[in-house]
Amino acid sequence: MIGLLALVAMLVSLPHGSALAETTKERVLREGKIVIGIHNRAPWGSRDEATGQATGWHPDLLRAAFAELGVKDLDIRVTEFGALIPGLLAGRFDAVASGLAITPERCLQVAFGAPDLKVPDAAIVLAGNPKQVHGFADIVGNSEIVMGAGRGSVSVKNATAAGVPEDRMLLFPDIESNVSALRAGRVDVAVLSSPTVIGLLSGEKAKGLERATPFVTTDEQANYAAVAFRTGDEDLRALYDERLAALKTDGTVAAIMARYGFGTPEAVPDSVTAQKLCDGSAATSGAGK
Repeated sequence: MIGLLALVAMLVSLPHGSALAETTKERVLREGKIVIGIHNRAPWGSRDEATGQATGWHPDLLRAAFAELGVKDLDIRVTEFGALIPGLLAGRFDAVASGLAITPERCLQVAFGAPDLKVPDAAIVLAGNPKQVHGFADIVGNSEIVMGAGRGSVSVKNATAAGVPEDRMLLFPDIESNVSALRAGRVDVAVLSSPTVIGLLSGEKAKGLERATPFVTTDEQANYAAVAFRTGDEDLRALYDERLAALKTDGTVAAIMARYGFGTPEAVPDSVTAQKLCDGSAATSGAGK
């Protein structure tokens, strides 16, 4: 009996051991503040150095989702991409949102919200699309076309699966090298994820380049991005999912998509869910980011 009383006393004394401890959701709603980790890459999410304001797909989406709940302080903290999930698990963030793709492996670590953006392959070509590239089939069918892509990227896996020969792919360590090779004529098309293409073409350095539209891909070749929460914060994730569904219904999601150049190619099909992606029953090619 004495041992039982001692155990109860110990549990009550522990700030995180008590059954009555405040959950992350309760704290967020009480404080009106949520801490979000991003990796500072447009158009996913980035901080304007002049104003200090965080903008981008996920900051705007989260701001809209939580504002009506009274959570108006979106504390955006920038870190390296590889530090997002470790930072979330360590409690430095309440959620992370930077184009993180839902994969079965990541689902073992975090609880993903509903997929908010489809991330297909896209292509950058010289203005006028001189080789008329509109999909991997065009690259396969024209032996003169050389494709550029990131070393180890999902785009390379998809191109290989589509039949693009290895000797007609040049692989680069970074995006800038890929685009430079396109300008120099070393490659005829640079294949990247659609958000990366949108981000690149939105800047001043995009002169003389354009997006190959359309660039035909399949749902099986796409990744799906989502906001990630800790597995113990299922109630916070559920609250976010409710708000995301409402924002889709009232047109807010479509408006934010249009703000950043996203359209039909990036819309998530109704049949694709986080659970299916975690189970591997909704086909994806792996993590684009």
